[in-house]
Amino acid sequence: MSTISDADIARSRADPRFKQVLLAKSLEQLLSSLHRMQSATQIGPNAARELREGALVAVQLADRIRAIDEQIARAEGQCGGSEVRNTS
Repeated sequence: MSTISDADIARSRADPRFKQVLLAKSLEQLLSSLHRMQSATQIGPNAARELREGALVAVQLADRIRAIDEQIARAEGQCGGSEVRNTS
């Protein structure tokens, strides 16, 4: 499992695309962990609770990733409107 450094966190504050990549990697790691837990031979009450909590965190991460994607699209749309287009 890779760790996120303080430098990564600082960069993610200034670079939405980088933040989106970090969140996507975290989501992939979380989903992988949840899959391993779910595939365990016996799931006790604590594991079931952790699976539910993990699923909720996964949804929150997905929502954040989608929000960043929308933010980037809006920013690019604003920039795209000011470009000069060659119609010839």
